[in-house]
Amino acid sequence: MVHRAASSWRLTLVLFFVTSVVESYGYSHVLAFLPVYLEGMRVQHATTWVGVLSALTFIVGLPLVPMWGVWANRHGGKAVIIRSAYVEAVVFALLGLSHRLPGVVVAMSLVGFQLGNTGIMLSSLRRLVPDNRVGSAISTFSVASPIGMALGPLVGGWLVHGTAFTLHDLYYVDAALSMMTGSMLLVSYREAAPSHNVSPESAWRAAWSSVRFTFNLPVTWLLFGIYGLLMVTRQMVNPYVPVAIEQFYHHGGSITLAIGAMVGLAALVGALITIVAGRLGDRVGFTKVLSWAFAVIVPAAVLLGFSRHLLPFGVILTAFSAAVSISGAMIFALFSTRIPASHRTTALNLVYLPMYVGGIVGPLAASGLIHFGVVGPFGGAALAALMGSLVIFRKLREAAPEPELHITAG
Repeated sequence: MVHRAASSWRLTLVLFFVTSVVESYGYSHVLAFLPVYLEGMRVQHATTWVGVLSALTFIVGLPLVPMWGVWANRHGGKAVIIRSAYVEAVVFALLGLSHRLPGVVVAMSLVGFQLGNTGIMLSSLRRLVPDNRVGSAISTFSVASPIGMALGPLVGGWLVHGTAFTLHDLYYVDAALSMMTGSMLLVSYREAAPSHNVSPESAWRAAWSSVRFTFNLPVTWLLFGIYGLLMVTRQMVNPYVPVAIEQFYHHGGSITLAIGAMVGLAALVGALITIVAGRLGDRVGFTKVLSWAFAVIVPAAVLLGFSRHLLPFGVILTAFSAAVSISGAMIFALFSTRIPASHRTTALNLVYLPMYVGGIVGPLAASGLIHFGVVGPFGGAALAALMGSLVIFRKLREAAPEPELHITAG
């Protein structure tokens, strides 16, 4: 039997970049327009439901976090990644079909089965990328999500405002794009053979073994703690950015266009800055860049809560988006250089644990704090980011000195 050579790391990066852009592009339509979508359905307490629905996706997906990496090791990462694209197509199709709250609840619940592809893509890239290009490659991949989050509101807001498109139509298009992404990977992506033997244990036992191994590494607790606080920060802010814009947008134009332009431009500029930060991380160290990014997040979150005009709000949101994007890229870079290859796929998927916990705690806490106005969720986000900064400055620098960060484990 003849085995075709694996795709080059550059082609793999392009395929994964497109996959992540499409996924984030569609999901950004949910994040940016969910308040307007629910209000159009005349859902009572729509602002509270925004936080609850945002948390629901992570509640459903949390039990599956350790399994995606194990299944990728056993059945191939390609199959698990393609699964994600096809499930997201179902999610967007159901959202398009929904005209009542129960339909939205079902669709958002299924997002939990869609997630679990990022760690596998990162692990596959790390296996192929030269050691001296790790920061650049991972940062480039990491900005795919912010770019999708930028293009989604920009394009979506324009389509709903300037054409006959409705939000329902927007989700139908997202479903079609996701189907195309899955088919693209099916045809074009060839994954490398694993460099380690697959454990004969059952999938659940293998997952548990990998969890224990990963959590026995001291740096795991630090990175997971920082990433969890970062996710709490992001998930307290993102769902309520559209709500904040609605409150002080008084120009008589389309609110979807205003939200799309504001959120999209902030994410796009933030993504471009992250590419530069990735190259800087290769030179000065990932921990140092991470600490700089958190130093921006804290005041930006506070200022978002007190901004009452579009222009300053947009500038601050751009700084916040860039700093969050850079922080995520640096954490993934740290993880990819500190975990042995035999456990890297599962370990990188375990990064979803703090992401899911943050995705549950952040929106639920924000849905309670919104009773104090938007200053509530944004102030809570600043507090979470401040805690992350303290962990970085007091613990991470001591536990992960810079010379070790560029050594490829395993």
